[in-house]
Amino acid sequence: MPKLIDHESRREEIAAAAWRVIVREGVGGASVRTVAAEAGLSVGSLRHVFASQSQLLSFAMQLVIDRAGERVRELPSRESPLESAEDIARELLPLDEERRLEMEVYLAVFSAAGSDPGLQETKVSAWKRVRTACRLVIDQTVGNGSSDSTQRTQRFETEVTLLHAVIDGLASHLVWQPAVLGAEDARCALVDHLQQMQARLSAD
Repeated sequence: MPKLIDHESRREEIAAAAWRVIVREGVGGASVRTVAAEAGLSVGSLRHVFASQSQLLSFAMQLVIDRAGERVRELPSRESPLESAEDIARELLPLDEERRLEMEVYLAVFSAAGSDPGLQETKVSAWKRVRTACRLVIDQTVGNGSSDSTQRTQRFETEVTLLHAVIDGLASHLVWQPAVLGAEDARCALVDHLQQMQARLSAD
């Protein structure tokens, strides 16, 4: 009998090879040919899984978000809502080597999407998923924004935007300026923001 192929595992193996090429050579170097060589596959075999570079890069970016989501779902319960919120938010930052690799890929592909129409849908989807995670963090901290008060709902949405900006900013600094902003500095800045956010929303 022919050997059965786990297509999802194959897709993830190819995406992991694409990650390595992107980090080493940039998105421009992650062609179907170079990624196939990195994965130890023929170009024809890779094209059987991903028909184009855009499809390959799109999946590589989606895999970053999927893995972060898996880690969030596996987080243990904490004693306080704020601690739970901090745990979730930290999963969105490149605080170790694994997450740093993922974030380098995410930022590179996100930037490349500006000139590749084939990546636009993935870019929008990734942005929305990060924003949803920010909403979850705030839900964990102070409850959701489905209040009868229009002012409180607007305050909640403003805090979602602020947290999204803080996470994006810290993540990019950790990747692009690691000598200036270390992991512990970023963690402390994130915790400080969440504590101030909780105080603002609790006061409303």
